[in-house]
Amino acid sequence: AVALATQLWRPVGAQDDDFEYFRCDACTATFFKINKTLIERYGRRASLPAFEFVEILEEICDTMFTKDEFGVKQYEGKKYLFGPGVTDHIPDKGFGQMGMGDYDKRLSAYCRMFTEEVGEDELHRKFVRDRLINGTALCLEPCSSAASGTGAVSTQPRRPRRRQPPAPVPPPAAPRQVQRPAPQPAPAPAPSPRVLPRAAGEAAPTAAPAQALEEAIALLPRLSTMQLRWLGEAVMSELALRAAAAGPSRPLAAATERAPTDEL
Repeated sequence: AVALATQLWRPVGAQDDDFEYFRCDACTATFFKINKTLIERYGRRASLPAFEFVEILEEICDTMFTKDEFGVKQYEGKKYLFGPGVTDHIPDKGFGQMGMGDYDKRLSAYCRMFTEEVGEDELHRKFVRDRLINGTALCLEPCSSAASGTGAVSTQPRRPRRRQPPAPVPPPAAPRQVQRPAPQPAPAPAPSPRVLPRAAGEAAPTAAPAQALEEAIALLPRLSTMQLRWLGEAVMSELALRAAAAGPSRPLAAATERAPTDEL
């Protein structure tokens, strides 16, 4: 910015030596614009990120020094800048015009130079602390003389500009937890049917009675004590009836078998 500000004055030659207070006026115009813009946009905000502050400074220096607002006044062979934030060094004297020359580009170059001389970090700190930029205090040295733009300029090295930090990479999404139903207990196995021993010589039951017997045995766990008693009495009664029915035939058969022995 320092080299650019110096080069902008070289092509026009000696006529630029006619400017009075150009460095002072460029400095006060710069910080007037910066202070006014920051207060209008961010005066009520609690915070202002540094990268956003730097972007505002760049916007001001690049776009807010136009020939619609700034012009040149001439008096007794000297030139004086006029516009927002510029002190009128010859009040009620001279005549002014706007649009002639490239003073708007020179103002833009000096805006960058002054902001870099003070430092973007320092300007940001001042605004956050005081909620304003005091251009009068910052321009004491440039305004200590009537030096024009061809006067000595600062040779401080240019400070690197801050840029907006890249957006943080969002963390990977956590794996979705799939809620599984609680395992159900396995059903208890059905009780195997009880097989009653068959008496000797008793015929095997047919398929239908065997199935009925299995179903009856399966029902035993569901019967009450009284019902089991009734069932037991019925079974004993049935067994007694069968034993009575089979009783007479068995002694008769035994007597028949013993008859030949008695005769001998």
